[in-house]
Parts: sequence; structure tokens; C-alpha cells
Amino acid sequence: MAESLTDIARKLNVAPSTISRAISDPSKVAPKTRAKILSYVEKVGYKPNLSARMLRMQRSTTIGIVVNDLSDSLIAQAANIMQDVAFKRGYFPVLLSTEESRTKERESISRLMMTNICGLVIIPSSATASILENINIPVVELDRSTNTNHNDEFRMDDQAAMQMATRYLHEQGCKHIAVFFGNIDRISSFKSRYLALNTCAQEGLTYSTFFVKGVTSNELTSTARLITNIILDERHAATASAATSAGGHKKSKASADHDSGSGNGNGSGSGISVDVDTKSRLKELMLPISYDLSKLKSELPIDGMIAANHSLASGMVQGFNDHHLPLNKDIKLFTFDHPDWLSVLPEDIPSITHPLNKAADLAMNRLIDRIENKYTETVEARLLRPQLLSSSHIEE
Repeated sequence: MAESLTDIARKLNVAPSTISRAISDPSKVAPKTRAKILSYVEKVGYKPNLSARMLRMQRSTTIGIVVNDLSDSLIAQAANIMQDVAFKRGYFPVLLSTEESRTKERESISRLMMTNICGLVIIPSSATASILENINIPVVELDRSTNTNHNDEFRMDDQAAMQMATRYLHEQGCKHIAVFFGNIDRISSFKSRYLALNTCAQEGLTYSTFFVKGVTSNELTSTARLITNIILDERHAATASAATSAGGHKKSKASADHDSGSGNGNGSGSGISVDVDTKSRLKELMLPISYDLSKLKSELPIDGMIAANHSLASGMVQGFNDHHLPLNKDIKLFTFDHPDWLSVLPEDIPSITHPLNKAADLAMNRLIDRIENKYTETVEARLLRPQLLSSSHIEE
């Protein structure tokens, strides 16, 4: 028969309340006593009665976690961290994913409230603020912001991140940088990074900005791939035209390879060519404020590219692969989020780390502190500084 809380307290010669604190709030128990209790509890397999605890506390111990996309490895890692923190502090987490659907987000929050959750951590969308208007439980926002200043927020310092990215490419000698964003009307982190770009003026550096209308990882990747192919097509055409002019109408070998669709794997072939219909369709996949693709023929050739998240970076890399071009050579590349797949690429691509795991840990602990009235200060927007990583440059 399993030992009860009273049985354990009697055997260890401590009060039952000390046993409870050692399990649910270890910081309030002396280290030596805590170690003795936790060792014995693990040995006998004692499990606290959450239902009884809820009745004593007169509130739920269920916490809602609403994220945007569990197929995203960064989000999945953050969700696991939040679940672990909740369990360790004696709470029961319920995890739901919206898949970037406003409807699913509204339904998820509604159903969580019906289960009497005592707190919520959420990666918000543009619609979250209105959904949360009448909710009277502690809420913490992760990675994105509703910009209402009603809830604690834990997210990356986008201003610092964009400054690192643009300064790095400027130091590499870039003059004209293409910057890929997602839907800034629906995803606040993309909007924050775009606003940060506007303050990152570097002497002699110009930007072309592209905004993907879609919001899912697949939409971001596929559209970024198309944009990259167009950029590489136009750049190759400009290079071939310059070579023809210099050679008195004689086509260069690179130009001939491009026309024939062949390539030697060293950047001279195109792999695929983006036709007029594809360019027309691409305009439907981007927000109207995107850079005018027709200007690519008249502007300075793009010599640097920034992907504002790892899904966009995946499409960017695929575009270079379509053209059989080496990465980070003639065009310098840069990505946010430092995705795992960077380690398998033959070339080094500098990146910004995303402190999402740390933010997730802080967010869940702050939520529980709010629930337990251990933190009663005014709401805080905590911006976590990222790190710049490359084979030749590391910046704190």
C-alpha cells in the first residue's frame, strides 16, 4: 500500500506541511531537509494528490500553454521547457497549438477557460489582444507581443538582433541587402524586426524588403524560395549583360550556361528559371508593401540577404540550391534563429541565436509566481539579447 503524506512525515520526523513545501516550493525548505524528503519521496514513489491540493488552495492547478506551431523545432523545444517547469512546480500544463489560425486560437483559449485554468502562457497573434480582454487570470506573452502592456512579456531584443545582422553584412562589404520578413500584419515579431531595420542605417548600405503574406512555416519557406530564385535570376542576367557589353556582344560561358539551363555546380548555371507567370503569382503571395521586383533590374545588384526567421532561411538556401550556387560566396547570407540544419551545410552561414528556451523558462516561472502572488510588481516586457554566431565572429 502506498504511503500517505502523514506516513512519510511521521517516518522522517517532519511536519506534513514541510513535505508539501519540499515538493511544491523547494526554496522554502532547508537544503538538507529538502534532500532527505525528496530522496525518500522518490524511493517510495509518493505522488501528491492534486485534487486535494486544489480544494485546499481553492483554485485550479491547471495551466494553459498556447503556441503557434509545434512542427517548428524552436517552438517545440520551448513548449517542452514550459511543461517541465510547470510539472516541477506542482502544476498540470495543457498544451495546444493554433497552427497560426486565429479561429483555433480563439477556440483554444475558450476551451482552456472552461477547464478553469489558473494561468496562461501564449505566443500571441494579432487577434490575441481582443480575445484576452475579459480574461481575469495571469497571462504571460512569449516571443511576440500584443502591445497592450497588460501582461508580462519575454521575447528577443529584435532591435539588437537586426543591428547585429546589418552591421555584420556591412563589415563584409555588402552594399545592397535583401531582407525577408513574414506577415508583419499578423505576426508581431516580424513587425518588430522590420521596425528595427528602419533604425539600422549603415552608410552606403541600401535595403530591399520582401514580406511574405503567408503565416505557416511551409508558406514562409516556399515563398522565400521563389523570391530567392528571382533575385538570383536577375543578378545573373545583370552579370551576363555586363560581360556581353565588355566582350562586344560575345556571350560569356556563364551566360550560355544560364540560357541552356546547365551548370557546373560552381555558380555558373541557374538550375531553374522563374517565368513571367511565376513572378505574377509571387506578387499574390507577398504583402503589397513588398519591394517592387521590377526594380531589381535597375538597382545595384543584391550582394547580401537576411532571413528574419529560420523558415525563410530554409527557402533562401533552397533557392541557391536550385541555381547550383555556393552559399555565402558572391552573395553574403545571414539568418535569424540559428536553426539546427546550419551545421550540415558545407558553407558557414552567420546567424543570430534565438533565446527562446530561456524566455520560455522565465515566462512559465513568472506566470506561476503571479498565480502564487510571489511576484506582484507591475507588468514587465523583458527583452533577451541574442548572440551572433559565425565561424569567424562571435558577439555577445
